[in-house]
Amino acid sequence: MDKKEQLSIFEDLVNINTVADNEGAVAYYLKQLFAKHGIESKIVNQFPGRMNLIAEIGNGAHPKLAFAGHEDTVHQGNNDDWQTPPFYATVKDGNLYGRGATDMKSGLAAQVIAIIELAESNLKLNGTLRFIATISEELTQGGAHLLSSRGFVDDLDSMIVGEPTGVQTKDINAYFNSGGNNTDAENVTTAANSDLKNQHFIVNAHKGALIYKIEAFGRAAHSSTPKLGISAIDKLFEYRVAEHQLFNGFTETDPELGPTIYTPDIFVGGKQVNSIPDYAYQEVMVRTIPQLPNDNIVDQLKHLIAQFNQKPGFQLKLTVEFSGDPVKSGANSTIVNVARKQAMHDLHEPLDLPLMQISMGTDGSQYKKANPNLELVVLGPGNNTAHQANEWIDLDSYYRFIKLYFDIAVNYLK
Repeated sequence: MDKKEQLSIFEDLVNINTVADNEGAVAYYLKQLFAKHGIESKIVNQFPGRMNLIAEIGNGAHPKLAFAGHEDTVHQGNNDDWQTPPFYATVKDGNLYGRGATDMKSGLAAQVIAIIELAESNLKLNGTLRFIATISEELTQGGAHLLSSRGFVDDLDSMIVGEPTGVQTKDINAYFNSGGNNTDAENVTTAANSDLKNQHFIVNAHKGALIYKIEAFGRAAHSSTPKLGISAIDKLFEYRVAEHQLFNGFTETDPELGPTIYTPDIFVGGKQVNSIPDYAYQEVMVRTIPQLPNDNIVDQLKHLIAQFNQKPGFQLKLTVEFSGDPVKSGANSTIVNVARKQAMHDLHEPLDLPLMQISMGTDGSQYKKANPNLELVVLGPGNNTAHQANEWIDLDSYYRFIKLYFDIAVNYLK
């Protein structure tokens, strides 16, 4: 496949608006693309207009490697902040701009093209290469959860999740000083001082995620007679202080991932100034580590809420909205070694694909939970403009990752 067609496929995917919906359009596009090249694939329906996709090449035997990615994107934000149309792929000065350019339609396209080129090559794959594309990674990991529950990852030996793992070299020092990421690179300043655009990493571990909602129910009253009511805001504030103390008391840490990160980001209460609020809620995101599992945190929250609900005037409710486990794979696993060795030849970057551990999550949480023996890494084209206005990727990096995915599969399955 020449670069013109490789670019066209990437552009087509960016031009499909999949903000938390409409992933079916991507699934059908990829299904038709696979069929054009003689590869069978399977649509896995989940919701109206929202479909996952599975494809496979090889002999069906072990070893079994998967390329995995997601079809959805985050919202574009304020359109006025974009210098190009967010849902129209724009190529300028060797870069492609658009929502999903980095996260992660470049990775999705690169994986698909690598599979097609492998299927059409004369190379014999002594094993199996599976492709997995999911819905709703950005919000719920719902597609990965469904596919995992149906056994699509049970027999896999290794997986590469194609999320972006690049950092612009000009941003590297700030990126690692942010406290949310760790690397085995001895001196990232080497990359920061390079005149190359990007430094990519291979992620062998990332935190899990726990999202929950705490609701407080009070009693409404006129603001002129506040003692006749019960302020849900006041009750939630009192609980919130205790919740902070609970998380401040957690001392567990992971040598690679660091401590649990607690961020109560949403607090809502009250409807008008002359009424005592009878309802308030907060929503919390927690980035979790193996040493303090999600279920353990939930149990401690339930215990704390039970204590408060025994007090007069308190009526609190906990709802867990999402739970994804941490992911860790061995630094010397087969897939890590194959990927690092091959990247030395294919990426041409300042450092030879250092390992990185991050606080962000991926669909890997669902896959690893379903198959604990799965060697899973995150490795994909793209940079740290994910979720930002004017998201972009340099096309040289995109083309290099097509070759990298191809070569990793060949070397892993030979």
